[in-house]
Amino acid sequence: MKVIKFLLLLFTLFISNITFALAGDHPEVNFGIYGITHQENLAGYQQYVGQNVKYIPALQGHGNYSDTENFIKAGGSFDKEYTITKISGDDKRMTFILQEKGGKTKVKMIVNNQWEYYSYGKYTYCITENYSIPLILIDKFNSDRVKYKGKVFPEGSESTVKMIVEDLILANEENITDSHKSYPTIKYLLKDAESGKTYDIDIDEDLSIIGTEYTNPAFKCKYNIISIYTEKISNLKFRNYIIKNSLDGNTKKVSAKHASEQAFMGDDAGTFIANLAKVEKPSNPSIRYGSTTTTTEKDITKFSYVDILLYASNTQLCFRLKNVSDNTIKVVWDEAVFVDVDGSTSKIMHSGIKYSEREGSQPASTIIKGAKLEDIAAPIDRIYYDNKLKEWTSYSLYKNAEPKVQNQTIKLMLPIQVKDVINEYTFEFELKHSYAHPEYIAY
Repeated sequence: MKVIKFLLLLFTLFISNITFALAGDHPEVNFGIYGITHQENLAGYQQYVGQNVKYIPALQGHGNYSDTENFIKAGGSFDKEYTITKISGDDKRMTFILQEKGGKTKVKMIVNNQWEYYSYGKYTYCITENYSIPLILIDKFNSDRVKYKGKVFPEGSESTVKMIVEDLILANEENITDSHKSYPTIKYLLKDAESGKTYDIDIDEDLSIIGTEYTNPAFKCKYNIISIYTEKISNLKFRNYIIKNSLDGNTKKVSAKHASEQAFMGDDAGTFIANLAKVEKPSNPSIRYGSTTTTTEKDITKFSYVDILLYASNTQLCFRLKNVSDNTIKVVWDEAVFVDVDGSTSKIMHSGIKYSEREGSQPASTIIKGAKLEDIAAPIDRIYYDNKLKEWTSYSLYKNAEPKVQNQTIKLMLPIQVKDVINEYTFEFELKHSYAHPEYIAY
């Protein structure tokens, strides 16, 4: 029984120690050149002796770490400045002595010069290659604020871009989800002189690239870099640019690594409009494969046996076919054909047919005297299963059309059976392309 009690006691102490250890946590801040940067040894940190600093607390709770419990209880204050009067110890653990400016208060900080999964009590602070302690070099920060305010980028350039440094700021991170990002970061605050919009840029970014220009012979517009930022996705960091269009001032985000390729991506976007231009029909409806005639007049949709309202959407041809004859007629789907801009053909499918069965035979649709059929004709070579979306979808009818090529057409051959004779009606659509931003395009 005593052995069991002893084991339970050991287990309780073990759990308590783990809880206490993990409850410590430590600040992970990075003020860049305005903070205490990682040095290999104690000698490297001596450059900070005599520097004036200010403790910048977390924006919100950092795990179980508390600035109040660790700095305030040590005699420090968030609203006062301090001078680092001494840094002692060894290459792995150091003692920073902070002397209040104009006062007598001293604050001692024990700082580990190594990575720590957790720390607590007097061993709360640590400096690594990736993060430091919440001390900002306040004199350097204030001096650079004065130096950068009003500075224009790009410097000494005739660029149409003019970005003015409004301030050097401690920026609060929005939508914080990671406790390691719970400290303010230092950024340049730049304003676009033309639009008045402001952009935050990390201090470790090279402002000399502001104004960098991207051109493309296919476009009249140019793009200039006006902002730089780093995006973190799944613990990976990606550097991005905000670029500005020289014609209308529109902006877009591009990857810094692929900026030249992405700058003009989508600028030639537009839509095709398909207008029914003419219809080829049999001269003698009672004879199949006989001579044909072409109709381009106003009543292009009215024929001996049918009236057709026909139009093209982005992925299919939609129609309403009315039987105006005294006989029952049929639409023979198995013989219907779509003809692409390059002359290639595809079988079509209509509503009511399963996508998975689009290659199979499709029963004819019967329309009695005076009745009508509303249906669609979709080329089966445009239909595919999207493994990402997990659903069937379609390419555009115009995916093979070229925006700058003139006189392109697509066709639909619709076989209509009348009195046991199949009449082939070929509907031809002229394609016209409309750019979303025609002013961008260099014709």
